[in-house]
Amino acid sequence: MLQKVNDISPSKLLTRQALDNYDAGAESWQKQFQRRYTHHSELKGVLNQIEDVNETVYAKFSMSITPYMAKLMDRDDPNCPLRLQYLPSFHEETKPEFATLLDQLGEEGDTIEGTSVVHRYPRRVLFLVSNTCATLCRFCTRKRMVSQPDGTVAKDEIEASIDYIANNEQIQDVLLSGGDPLTFSDERLDYILGELRRRAPHVRFLRIGSRMVVQLPTRVTPELCAVLEKHKVQMVNIHINHPKEITPLLRERVKMIQKAGVMMGLQTVCLKGVNDDVEVMRDLFMQSIEMGVRPYYVYSTDMVEGAHHFVVPHHRMIQLYEGLRGWISGPAVPTFIVDGLGGLGKLPIIPQYVKEELLDDGDGTTVKCRNYAGKTVEMPGLGVHFRVPSKSN
Repeated sequence: MLQKVNDISPSKLLTRQALDNYDAGAESWQKQFQRRYTHHSELKGVLNQIEDVNETVYAKFSMSITPYMAKLMDRDDPNCPLRLQYLPSFHEETKPEFATLLDQLGEEGDTIEGTSVVHRYPRRVLFLVSNTCATLCRFCTRKRMVSQPDGTVAKDEIEASIDYIANNEQIQDVLLSGGDPLTFSDERLDYILGELRRRAPHVRFLRIGSRMVVQLPTRVTPELCAVLEKHKVQMVNIHINHPKEITPLLRERVKMIQKAGVMMGLQTVCLKGVNDDVEVMRDLFMQSIEMGVRPYYVYSTDMVEGAHHFVVPHHRMIQLYEGLRGWISGPAVPTFIVDGLGGLGKLPIIPQYVKEELLDDGDGTTVKCRNYAGKTVEMPGLGVHFRVPSKSN
């Protein structure tokens, strides 16, 4: 029996000419999803100076790169910020100076039994609906489940998760993540969002976290936007780490989501060699705010296995933050955070602009303020007076 043309998997683009001639915007996201590169050897005809990593790297974490993302990578520079994020490296097999974990955030300890709901905070939950991504980040915090065959989120887990949310009226905020929820078909996503709205009317804030919007912008279609609007998804957080990931196609598809009445936020991971540079971050966050996407978080790289070479020291993150506040638009400045090991949660990394000091006479304190340019001023009225004034006659 002859196979239908539509059933034939599209071929991978294994030469530079084929990739250069490829128009990602003209092909359905499903077909491009099938064209993903899954081994570094497949990129040797596309990119120069491809590192030959050991096959053992793949046993720990798979590789997956969309043609759209490969086309954005520098053809010759092995230190291209996009290549560093997505191509496997020998660093992944070197032993770090500090301990790394598979579940460094302790999510499994906060996962409700029989579900894929991580319930760490009192009124909000993380709902892990998928273990699949369009392109796999080498610093992925969920390597324990993403790309792993035994990490599939089963349908009965999805149902149990919705039931758990429906039966807990204290839950007001639900974040769909994974993996990436947008790897689902529109129909599957429509069902999950619809059931959440139908069975859990107490949920006041429904949001989706997706890297796929950036890695495969054609996933954003009028049909997807209709699903988001239908179920009143209030926010979609996208993940961008470098200005090279912001393209005309991405801007076009972001606008489609916004026209559906959805707020958009930006999450970024601070990565050594990729974006640990003040000018890079300034450009990234100003381009983001230009698109109407509000910078939300800059994460410290998690202490996950195989990602230690990306970790930026705390003092450098402080310097990066100070290079933003006061130097770019206020709404473009995100919160820098570290995710505490073992489930401690998101903790802000904040430079000390305001501090309280003891007065020389020991009778109280004064508050000293420093601005972005290093100018200081004393604010004695904000301090504390230790002496109790005597009652006047």
